[in-house]
Amino acid sequence: MRLANWRSKEIFKRIENRAYDNANAVMDTVVQEAKTKLSSYGRLTNIYRPPGWSKAHVSFTPRSGRNKDKLVSFNTDKRWTGRDPGTLSSTIRRVNKDSDVGGTIRVYAGNFKIYYARYVEHGTASTGYGGPAPAKPFMRPSFQKIKKTIVKRIKDGGVL
Repeated sequence: MRLANWRSKEIFKRIENRAYDNANAVMDTVVQEAKTKLSSYGRLTNIYRPPGWSKAHVSFTPRSGRNKDKLVSFNTDKRWTGRDPGTLSSTIRRVNKDSDVGGTIRVYAGNFKIYYARYVEHGTASTGYGGPAPAKPFMRPSFQKIKKTIVKRIKDGGVL
């Protein structure tokens, strides 16, 4: 039996694109769930600090290069101290990364100025203001909630 006009590359590309779109929809639900989870913590979303840069003293020992194994120290004003209510929540986003294997979909929280997303998610050993800050995970529970249904949701159109 011979199939006439069989365009396998085109058909498989359509299937791949549909699966990718469905996977994007699944990760969009993770983003929405993480934002909801974060806003449920209340106090975190109501913190306000006036915007500005603070000075920081940086010390480290490079493992390679001109200053290898020498202590390097300098002062910088690269630390952003401003914080508005809801800024962490507004930085939660889905990002598509292209690669040789068809690309990956990732969900990120934070950016250059909103650097404290990992401290909220994992907690800290010490805040410097009276003790450790407890972990308030918002990304991991959002993903764990849908983890068992991801393959089914990608096949069925991203919703369940």
